[in-house]
Amino acid sequence: MTNPSEETQSQLARLSKHYGAVRERLVRPTNAVVSAAAAAELERRVQALASDNAAKARRIAALETELADAGARLIAQAQVLLGQRAGEEAEDGDRPPVEEIVAAVLERFPGVSWEDIISVRRERRLVEPRHACMRAVYDARKDLSLPLIGRIFRRNHVTVLGVVQRRSAEA
Repeated sequence: MTNPSEETQSQLARLSKHYGAVRERLVRPTNAVVSAAAAAELERRVQALASDNAAKARRIAALETELADAGARLIAQAQVLLGQRAGEEAEDGDRPPVEEIVAAVLERFPGVSWEDIISVRRERRLVEPRHACMRAVYDARKDLSLPLIGRIFRRNHVTVLGVVQRRSAEA
């Protein structure tokens, strides 16, 4: 029979050899050796994919905006047409149509169209013309309620209320 100290010594030697092999694998992994050229090529591919992905994300955002604008224009135009037909029966001829009021206001803002006014975009260049149009429609057509004016401009009636209460230098 072997001496217990000899047995312990052999187990310690085996464990030491095993741990040494594990440490060697952790420090220098044999499968992960990559040349500098291959690493640079991988980095270029990753950057190309990232820029392609960013371009696609910008295009998707632009398409979503265009789709929202188109939907807003269709809904607002349909509501304006339906509202005008219902209003034409009750009108006594004194009230100008909403389109004429808006067209008169937009003459002061070159480069801004009806589509821009009813769009969902919130650009600074569109806010003042949109508010001016809302105020003008509110002042000229007292028969239209705030919710109806809001639907014409595809906005909430509270937005229209805030606009007409916030009389700027134009009023």
